Amino acid sequence: MMKKITTLLFMAAALVMTTSCDSDDDLPVSQPIQVNTFCYGDQTTNFETIGAIREEPQLSGGTGVLTEVTVLGDGLQLNDMDEIEGAGVLMQINFYGNSVDNFQTGLYQIANTEEPADASLSYSLDFDSTAMFNTSTALESGFIRVETYQTGYAITVDGLDTNGDEFHGVYLGNVALLQ
Repeated sequence: MMKKITTLLFMAAALVMTTSCDSDDDLPVSQPIQVNTFCYGDQTTNFETIGAIREEPQLSGGTGVLTEVTVLGDGLQLNDMDEIEGAGVLMQINFYGNSVDNFQTGLYQIANTEEPADASLSYSLDFDSTAMFNTSTALESGFIRVETYQTGYAITVDGLDTNGDEFHGVYLGNVALLQ
């Protein structure tokens, strides 16, 4: 009799354990992070990016070492002479590091001083390679994080532009070095 009670209690405990809720059932469902999409203005306006290129690091006017990165939107491409052609969204990012050896990862603050760990970013929503002048909007404050990701980079931007609008997004992919 005692063995039957023990067996029944064991089976009841096993049943309770297999039918109880998982601890993660109550966690809120978060939206997946969108990559290669940048939001600005009222945060319902966005654009997508398709690629990025960079120049060799070089000494700048300040104490930082400048690495220029250009992020291309749909409609833009490089021709055989490594010149941008077409019309679309273009982002120009200037990173100021402390080494001429490589494109440096880390957290950069948007600033005008050209010191190590500073960056500047401007974006043009209607860049046209055939136009004499293209207008762009600059970021006044914020941060840009650069991390290695697989064979490329993750460049995360979070800032305010000169219009007082939030600007944020993540570029994920290769940042090809122009030769």
